[in-house]
Amino acid sequence: MKKNASVFLALTLLMAWPAHAQTPALRSALVIGLSQYGPNTGAATLEGVPHDMESAKRIAMAMGIPGNQIRMMRDQDATKENILKEIRQLGERTQEGGRSFIYFSGHGTRYWDPTAKGCVEGLLTHDGQAITNAELAQATQKVTAGADKVITMIDACHSGGVSSNKAGTRSIGGVEFKPKFSFKASSAADACSQPSNLKTRSLLGEATRLGALQENVVQITSSRPDEVSFDEPGKGGLATQGVRDCLLGKAVDTDGSGAVSLAEIQQCAQAFIEQRLKGVKDLTPHHVSVSGNRNLIPVAQQRPTSTQVAVAAVAPSPVLVTPAATVTAAATLPAPLAPPAPPAKPPAAASVAQNTALAATAPAAPAAPTSPAQTPSAPRPPAGATKPPAAPVVMVAQPAPAPAQPMAQAVATPIPAPVIAAPPTPAPTPAIATPEPMLASLATLTDIVQQRDPRIVLDVKLSKPVLKIGKDALDLSIQSSHDGYIYLVLLGSDRKSFYVLYPNGLDKDNRIKAGQTRKLPRPDWQLEAAGPPGIDHLLVMVASSPRQIDRLVMTAPSATNPFTYALNEIGGRAALINFLVHNKEGEGSERFGAKLLTLKEVL
Repeated sequence: MKKNASVFLALTLLMAWPAHAQTPALRSALVIGLSQYGPNTGAATLEGVPHDMESAKRIAMAMGIPGNQIRMMRDQDATKENILKEIRQLGERTQEGGRSFIYFSGHGTRYWDPTAKGCVEGLLTHDGQAITNAELAQATQKVTAGADKVITMIDACHSGGVSSNKAGTRSIGGVEFKPKFSFKASSAADACSQPSNLKTRSLLGEATRLGALQENVVQITSSRPDEVSFDEPGKGGLATQGVRDCLLGKAVDTDGSGAVSLAEIQQCAQAFIEQRLKGVKDLTPHHVSVSGNRNLIPVAQQRPTSTQVAVAAVAPSPVLVTPAATVTAAATLPAPLAPPAPPAKPPAAASVAQNTALAATAPAAPAAPTSPAQTPSAPRPPAGATKPPAAPVVMVAQPAPAPAQPMAQAVATPIPAPVIAAPPTPAPTPAIATPEPMLASLATLTDIVQQRDPRIVLDVKLSKPVLKIGKDALDLSIQSSHDGYIYLVLLGSDRKSFYVLYPNGLDKDNRIKAGQTRKLPRPDWQLEAAGPPGIDHLLVMVASSPRQIDRLVMTAPSATNPFTYALNEIGGRAALINFLVHNKEGEGSERFGAKLLTLKEVL
């Protein structure tokens, strides 16, 4: 059985890692497996552990950790001294703002500690010693201090639930399952073998006590403190099997956000365990536990699965008039689309953004690329679409609107990011219902915010949280505690698409210095409220390193097509998450700060 003891793993959210990665690495992992123990430990052999190690390697690589950055430790090499040394070295080779993964499979243990005057839990090493949660937390201090996100997974337990390993063995379909627990002999050995009175603080608790931030760490354990985790010969631990398969594709995006979180992976893995142990006499399935940032996204999602329902949306194609050299440009806030129009004619006026001018001479969009390797010049149309979409926003060649009211009154109120609490008794994965479009799109923005690093603090102020349609313009100021790159993403009241308002084709310099106040939009481009009446959601993000605009499957912004966007459907939501959460391939820190704000458009 497994207690909340886990080593911190930095998940890589990027999809690929260059084969020539060097040290220190942006993403790295340590995989520890103990199948056979020293002769004096009395610990039973765990035949499934070698399979656990291979599963952990597959999990790490799916997270984008390159094979040459995955350190494997097994059996006689996995002494207490060596394990703690390797964890400290993982901290040395984890790049600032990177991500790391630590995995352990073997026996958990309990023993009598005279200094604590009670039983202490730990991970049993090859030389018969135990590594406590406090010792693990201390060893991982450098990892958690430098990494952006850290995930630990431990497939072990801290109580056998019975007085001996032999009695704890279960036969399921002719296969002997062994409990992953072995207590250390002591004068109080019998008392410490029982699953009661578990006192030791969890690894997450010890790590946060030493300064780690709960938003930046995830702890995965194979079972609750008073449960037994089992080893299956030829396959490995049930928890590891479930997490591996769910992370590699079986988990379902239940909220339609466009990504699968660890909370959703936990739900899927629990269903696997319950199905595997269904009908076994005198055996209650153990429960996979995920604590810390349960909403962390371990791998990017590229395509919707058959169980995921896309929300229909027409692909917009923002067209703006290039402003004259002597005139300031203004633009309506992106709005819903009119029915598709033939490409030879000017785009139809948007039903929400009452566009005041269209440029008859606006350049036509270039032809779509013929190879996936080419940078796409236009978004892929939704299924069944035969004509290019209409333009929802038009640049107006006119003087910029008068400055908005002073910002003194309007401090943007962040939308709280809900924390998914672990259910007391996880149930099998329920049937997937079609996500309501607005809730699904808000889930996308919330998912992004929940990947933030709280060490990057943003102070964002809106001059007006309520904008009159056709009259008021967006006006905000941003200050960051760290150097970085600003990104603004708008989900308008029409819910059709997510627009990247900044950087854009008219203003590509999105850098900001720590302590600097940046006012947006700038004087040479403005965004006017265009309706319909309702609530807009604005994501403000400052990333430590630049993002790749081509993740949105569209050409980079230009003066004539300044706003890049993603459709509000499963594929578009996944693309938006990939674009914002992931830094440029293999470059720089993965950290970012973010706030989600609301704007109200009224008549």
